[in-house]
Amino acid sequence: MSQKLITLSVCLFATTLLFGQKEKPEKDSLSNTLEEVIVTANKLEQKQNATGKVVTVINAAALQANAGRTIAQILNEQAGLYLPGSLSNAGTVPSIYMRGASSGRTLILIDGMPVGDPSMISNEFDLNLVPLNLIERIEILKGAQSTLYGSDAIGGVINIITKNKSIANFSGDFSTGSYGTRKLNLQHSNAIGKLNYAVGFGNESATGFSSATDITGKNNFDKDGYKNNNWFANINYAINKNWNLKASTHQTSYNADIDYGAFKDDKDEKFNNATKLTGLVLKYKKEKTIFQLQYQLSTQDRQYKNDSADRTYTIFENNQYTGKSHFADAFFSRPIAKNIQWIVGADFRYGSYHQTYVSISEYGPYNDNFKDTFQYQTALYSSLLINDPSNKWLLELGGRFNKHDRYGNNQTFTISPSYKLSSTLRLMASASTGYKAPSLYELSYNEQLKPEQSFNTEIGMEYKTNPFYLRAVYYNRIIDNGIDYNYIDYSFFNYIQQKVNGLELELNWKPNTKNTFSANYTLMNGQETNQNRATTTDTITYNYLLKRPNNSAGIQWAYEVNPKLNFSVAARYISKRYDVGGYAAEDVSLKSYTLINAHIQYNYNKHVLLYADGQNLGNAVFQEINGYNAMGRRLMIGLRLK
Repeated sequence: MSQKLITLSVCLFATTLLFGQKEKPEKDSLSNTLEEVIVTANKLEQKQNATGKVVTVINAAALQANAGRTIAQILNEQAGLYLPGSLSNAGTVPSIYMRGASSGRTLILIDGMPVGDPSMISNEFDLNLVPLNLIERIEILKGAQSTLYGSDAIGGVINIITKNKSIANFSGDFSTGSYGTRKLNLQHSNAIGKLNYAVGFGNESATGFSSATDITGKNNFDKDGYKNNNWFANINYAINKNWNLKASTHQTSYNADIDYGAFKDDKDEKFNNATKLTGLVLKYKKEKTIFQLQYQLSTQDRQYKNDSADRTYTIFENNQYTGKSHFADAFFSRPIAKNIQWIVGADFRYGSYHQTYVSISEYGPYNDNFKDTFQYQTALYSSLLINDPSNKWLLELGGRFNKHDRYGNNQTFTISPSYKLSSTLRLMASASTGYKAPSLYELSYNEQLKPEQSFNTEIGMEYKTNPFYLRAVYYNRIIDNGIDYNYIDYSFFNYIQQKVNGLELELNWKPNTKNTFSANYTLMNGQETNQNRATTTDTITYNYLLKRPNNSAGIQWAYEVNPKLNFSVAARYISKRYDVGGYAAEDVSLKSYTLINAHIQYNYNKHVLLYADGQNLGNAVFQEINGYNAMGRRLMIGLRLK
C-alpha cells in the first residue's frame, strides 16, 4: 500500500474520531438513505434495506450537492467503480469499469430499460448523452444481474431514473467556469387532473483543452471544444387507481473536437454523437400484485469527420455509424404464499447498425459501405423472493433462459440469501452467473462467437445504527470465453480468461446535525490470460487489468454552517494502473494521483440557490488514459432558480 493511501486512510479515521456522537441525527441522515424505495434490485418497489443485494442510491440531494459536474464524474467517486475518461476533456467517451469488469460489461438502464449503441465495439453507452439535469436519482446494483436484466450485466447495473415530478415547478440552472465551460438548464413540471408531466432543455459548451498529450515540447496543440444540446419530456397518466401509463422521450446531440490519437494533435477532426430514446410503460399495481409492460426505441448516429489541413497523407475522412435498438419487456409479480413473492417475465431485444466510410488520401479515394446487420434475442426469466414472517432472512432464487439468433441458447441463475443477526447487523451473500452477448461489430468479424460467461460470488455485512452505517463486501468473479481482438488473424475470438476478486468498504456517519462524514475504499485484484500485447504471437497471464487501479479510496466531510449555507470537501485517491503502450508494445504504468474537491451552496431565499464547485484544487497532473490529458484545477460557479 502506498504512502499516500496510508496517509489518506489515517486522515479518514482521524476525522472519524474528531467528531462526537452527542446529538441525534436528522431524518435526512445519510445512514437513513437505506429507507429509500428502490426498484432496481428486483424490478419491484422495495426499501433498500429489504434486499440482500448490494445497492447504492445517489438521490436528488446528492446530485444537487454535485452540481457543476457530470454523471460520469459522480459515478467515478463510488466504491467499486472507475471511469477513465470522466476527468478528461469534455466530449471524451468514458469507459465504465465496475468491480474490474471490462468496458461494456456494466449494463446501463434509463428508467429500467437497457441502453447501448449497437454500432460500438462492445455495445457501450456514452454517458455524455445523459446530462445531469435529466436525472432524478441513480441506483447502482453491483454483481452479476443477468438473470433479471440479461446481457452485459456482468459487473452490475446502473439505473438512471429521470425526472418526473407531479407538482407545479419551474426551475433553471446556469453555471460557468474553467475551460470556457457554460451550462444552461430549464425545466418545468405540473399536474393537470390525472396527468402530470415534466419537460426540460439543456445546453452545454466548453472551449476545453488539448485532449492529446504534447511531448514535442512545442506547446502548439490546439484546444478541443465541446457543445451539447438536450431536451426531454416525461408524461404520466393515471388511468385509474391501479393502472398507470407513462410516455417519455429524451434526445441529446453533441459535437466535440478530437485529436488524431495518443500524443497526436489534429486541428480539424470532429466527432458528432446523437441519440433519441422513446418509451412507453403500462403498469398495473394492486397491493402486491404487479403487471408491467414496457417498450423502448433508441436510435444512435455517430460521425467522425476530418477535413484535414495539417495532415499530409489524408485529405478527407468521413466515418458514419447509425444504430437502432428495440427493447420490450413484460413481467408479472404476485404472492404465491404468505411470504413468497413470484416474478415471471419475458423480454425481446433487437439491434441493427449501418456504417459508411469515405476517405481521400495521397493513395487516392477509398469507399466502404458496411452492409446492414442485425441481431435479436428473446428470453424468459423468473425469480422467487422468500422471507420469513419476522423478516430476519430473505432468499432470492432466479433463473433466465436466453435464445439468441446467432449463437443459440444460454442460461443464468441467481441465489442470494441474507440474514439479520440483530436490528443493526445483517449478513448477505450471493452466487450468480452473468453473460455478455457478442456485439454486432464483433459478429461482423466472426459469426461463430459465443457469449462471455461469468460466475460470481460475494459475501458481505451491513451495520446500521441511527447515526452510523457501514458496509463491507468481498466478491469474486471468473470469466470464461471472454471476447477480445486477435492480432494474428485480425478478428475477434473467444479466448479471454479473467479472474477478479476485491473488497469494498463504505462508511456513512452523521454524528450530529451539522456534520456528515462518508468514506469508501476499494481493493481490486485482477488476473487475465490473453494474447501477448507486446508480441501478439503467444499467450501470457497478466496480473493486472488495463486501466483499472488495484486501490482506490475516497473521503468526504460535509458541514452545515447554518440553514442557508453548507459546504463539503473531499479527497479521492487512485493507485497506479497499466495502459496499452501502443501496437505490439509493452504496457505502460500510469502514476497514482490524489484529487481534492470542494463544493459550497448558499440558499439566498426559497427561490434562489448559489453554488460553487471545485475539482482537482491541488492542480495534480495525471493521466487517465495513456497519451491523453486529464483536467487540471477546475472551478464552476452557478445559480439555480426555482
